[in-house]
Amino acid sequence: MRPQVNHLHRQLLCLLALLALSLLMAQRSWAFCPKNGLLCLVTARSNGALTHQDITQRGIEELDKSYFGVPKLTNSMQKALDEIIEANARVDEDQTSSAKHFDGESGAAAQARLADLKRNVLDALRSDPINAHGARENLGSALHTIQDFYSHSNWVESGNSGAHPGVGRPVSLPFSGPTETACSGFVDTGSFCANSSIIVTPNLTSGYYGGEDRVKPGPFKCSHGGPLDKSSPSSDPLGYFREGINKDTLYCDISPHSSFHNAAATAAIAATKQFVADIKAEITEPQLKALLGAGPTLAFAIDTTGSMGGVIAGVRASAISIVNSRLGTDEEPLQYVLAPFNDPSTGPNVSTNDANAFKGAISGLYADAGDDCPELAMTGMYNGLSLSNPSGNLFMYTDASAKDAGLASAVIGLAKSKEIKVFPILFGSCSPIEPGYLRVAAETGGQPFLLYQSEAGTVTQLADLVGRNNAVQVLSVADTFASAKTYEIPVDASMTRLTVSVSGIQRALPTVKLVNPNGVVITPSSAATYLSLSSGVIISVNAPQRGRWKLTVSGSTDTLYVNASGTGSLALASFNLAKFGGQPPHQGLFKLDGEPAPNQSVYGVAALTPGASTAQFIMRTKAYADIGAIPMERDGTDGGKYFGQFAVPAQPFLLYVTGNDSTGSPYQRVFSMSVTPQGVSVIAPPAQDLRPGVPATMVFQVRNDGSDDTFGVTATDDLHYITGVAPSSLTLKSGETANVVVSLAAPAGASPGTADTITAAVQSTTNPSSRNSASVTNFVTGAEAVPGKPNFVAQVLGQEQVAPGVIGVDVRFTNTGVGTARAMTIASIRPKTLAGTGTVTLNTALSPALPFVTPNVDVGGYFTVRLTFNVPATVQRFSITEAGSVNDIDGAPYSLSHAQSVIVR
Repeated sequence: MRPQVNHLHRQLLCLLALLALSLLMAQRSWAFCPKNGLLCLVTARSNGALTHQDITQRGIEELDKSYFGVPKLTNSMQKALDEIIEANARVDEDQTSSAKHFDGESGAAAQARLADLKRNVLDALRSDPINAHGARENLGSALHTIQDFYSHSNWVESGNSGAHPGVGRPVSLPFSGPTETACSGFVDTGSFCANSSIIVTPNLTSGYYGGEDRVKPGPFKCSHGGPLDKSSPSSDPLGYFREGINKDTLYCDISPHSSFHNAAATAAIAATKQFVADIKAEITEPQLKALLGAGPTLAFAIDTTGSMGGVIAGVRASAISIVNSRLGTDEEPLQYVLAPFNDPSTGPNVSTNDANAFKGAISGLYADAGDDCPELAMTGMYNGLSLSNPSGNLFMYTDASAKDAGLASAVIGLAKSKEIKVFPILFGSCSPIEPGYLRVAAETGGQPFLLYQSEAGTVTQLADLVGRNNAVQVLSVADTFASAKTYEIPVDASMTRLTVSVSGIQRALPTVKLVNPNGVVITPSSAATYLSLSSGVIISVNAPQRGRWKLTVSGSTDTLYVNASGTGSLALASFNLAKFGGQPPHQGLFKLDGEPAPNQSVYGVAALTPGASTAQFIMRTKAYADIGAIPMERDGTDGGKYFGQFAVPAQPFLLYVTGNDSTGSPYQRVFSMSVTPQGVSVIAPPAQDLRPGVPATMVFQVRNDGSDDTFGVTATDDLHYITGVAPSSLTLKSGETANVVVSLAAPAGASPGTADTITAAVQSTTNPSSRNSASVTNFVTGAEAVPGKPNFVAQVLGQEQVAPGVIGVDVRFTNTGVGTARAMTIASIRPKTLAGTGTVTLNTALSPALPFVTPNVDVGGYFTVRLTFNVPATVQRFSITEAGSVNDIDGAPYSLSHAQSVIVR
C-alpha cells in the first residue's frame, strides 16, 4: 500500500524544482557538462557524482601509468583516451536498445554485444596496419555498456564491491527469470525524491526503461526510474518523481538509488580496468601501445614523380636519421606513415609500428614518370591523414600543383577531425603555388615552406622537433610583416623545449629575432637548432629559461606563417564545439560535425592537462587580433575540464588559453585548428560495420543556412571502397536540407578490423570559401551476419521549421530484431492530420527519393533519415506512417510499417 502523500505539497515542490531547473538550464555558463544525465547541469554540480567520462578517464589513466611507468599521461595517451571517451558517449545517442545499457534484464544480449565489441577491438589491433582508431571506438562503446551494468543493476545493492567476474567475459550471467519477482514495493524517500524501489530477488536484475525494446512485463519487475521513465509509477501529480533503482547520479529525484552511486562508480572503474586487462592479455606490446596511444606518429606524404629525385633522397636520409635517433627511447614513434603519390596513382601506403619496415619502405621510394605537372597531392595527403592516429603532424612534399584540388575541403575536414597539423613543403619548379595547400596549412595550424630541393633534408628536421609525445603549441599566426611585429611567448615551468618557425611562400628570408627573458638575443651558437632556409627560419632552444620571451618578425609584404611550439606537460589537450543533444534521460554534449554556423549558440569544451592554476580562454584571429573571451567554468569533478556557452563569431578564429601555472609562471597555449564558420553544414551518419563483398550505403545530410546556392558534392575514402555518390551537386534554398547517398563495398578479401574513412564535402560553385565536410570511419567486421528476423523501431529524434509551412523531421530506425537486416526499404511515407485542419504532404524536393534503401543493418544498428513535410499553419499535430520491407540474410522478406506523432511547434 502506497503511503499517503500530500499531493498539493508535492505538486508545488515539483513545480518549484522544475522552474529552478529551467532557469539553471537557461544560464549561459555551466559547469562542465557530463556525457550522460538528464539534468546535465545539476549532475555536474552534484558534489562528486561521476559520469561515464570520469569513470573511463580514471580507470584507463591508472592503467596507462601502471603499464608504461609514466607519472602522468602524455599528450598522445590523453588523445587516445579522449577517443575512447567520445565513443563511450555516443552510446547514449541510442535509448532504444536495452542491451547497450544493461537495462530490462537484458543480460544475455548485453554479453553478446560485449563479445562482439571485444572481437572487433582485437581484429582492429591485429589488422595490418594496426587500426588504433577502430580499436578505441569499439573499446569505448563496450565500456559504456559495462559501466551501465553497475548503475542499472542490483550488483552493489546486493553487497558486492569491485568488478563482477563475469561481465564482458564469455559466461552466462544469473539474471532473474521472466516471471520472477525482482522488485516489490518501495521506500518513500520524501517530498523531493523519487521513491526507492525495494529489490527482493537474490539474482541479478536491472531496471526497465519505458521506450526501450524490452517492455516491462509487470509491476513485479524493477524500473530504471527518474524523470521521463514511463515504465515507472509516479510519486507526484506531475509525473516527475518516478520510482526505480538507477544510480546514475547523487540526485535522488533523478536516481532513486542515489545512495549507491559512489559504490556503483567505484565498481565501474574496477570493471573498466578488468575489461582492458583482459584485452591486454590477448595482444602484443606494440598493439597495447597503439590502443592506448603510448607514442607519437611520424607521417609523410611524398610526391614520387620524376622531378622529385633530389627531394626524395633528402627526405629519406633525414627521416631515417630521426627514426634511428629515437629507437629505444620514450620518443620512439608509435606509428610510422608513408603515403606516396604521383599521377595517375597513389600508394602503396604504409602504416606500421615497425621501424625497420618503415625505413625499408622509404628507402624503396624512387622518382619516376610524370607526364604533366599537376599530381594527386590532395589524395596523397588524405591517405596519410586517414592512416594516422589522431593528433600529430603530416609533412607533405611536392613540386607541383594539385590535380585533385577539389578535395581540399575533404583534406581540411579530415585533418581537423583528427587534430593533425599539415606542413606542405613545396619546391614549386613546375607550377604556381596551389592555393589549397595554403588553406590546408593555415586551417590545421601547420605551416607551408617554399624551398630548393637541396633543403628537403634540412627542413625535415622540423618533423623531429614538433613530433613529440608532449608537443604543445604556443603561437600560430599568418600575417603580413611590412613593418616589425613582436609577440610575447610565455615559457612556463613545464616546457623543456621552445621551437620557433617562420616561413613564407616567396624565396626571401624574413628577419626573425628571438629574445629570452633576460634580453639576450638567441644566435646560431646559443640555440640547439638554428636553420636559415631560403624562405624561412627554424630556431629551437633546449631547457628554455622560464619567463616571457619575445619574438620579432619583419621583412615581408607577403603572408608569413609564424609558429611557436615546444614540449611541455601542460597542454591544451582538446577543444571541441558541441551542442546539447541526445535522448532523455541521457542528454549531454555531443561534438559538432564540421564547422559551425555564424552566430550559432554552441558549447565550448576544453581540456587542460595538469599544471594550470588559472585559465582564461580567448578567441583570436589567425593574425593574432583579439575577438573576445569565452567564459569557461572548471568542472567540479575533473579540474582539467572546462565548459562554456557562447555565440560563434562571424569570422574564423583560434582558441588561446592563458594564465599562470602551479608555480605562478605565465603560460599560453593555442588550439591551432581554425574554427571557420560556414552557412552550409554536413552531418555524417553513424558508422556501420562493413562485411566483405556486401554493398552498403551511407546517408549524409547537407543543410544550407546561408543564401540560396548550388554546391558541388564530393566524397572520398582512403581505401577506395566508394562506388558512387548521388547527387553530385545540390541546389538548396536558405533553410533547406537534402541527403547525399554514398554507396560503397568492401572487397571480398577485406580483412577484419580494416578501417575505411569516408569524408563527404560540399563546396559552393560560386564562392569557394563556402564549404563544409564531415567524416565517418567504418570497419570491416569478422562477425558473421546474424540469421533471423530483423525488425525496426522508428523514433522521432527532433524537428525544425525549415521555412514557413515546411517542417523537417529526423526519424531514426533501429534494428531491434534478432537478425541482420538486408535491403531495408522505405517504399512509402504517408502523413495524416491528427489535430487542427488542413492537409500535410511530403515535400518530395527535400526528402530522399523513394524507395529509400539502406542495406546491411546489424542487430542494434540504426540509421537516421530527414523527412520534410509541407504543413499548413492550421495543423497542430500530425502522424507519419512509413511502410516498406526488409530482408534477412537468407533473402526472406518481411513487411514493415511504422507510425509516429509530431506536434507542430
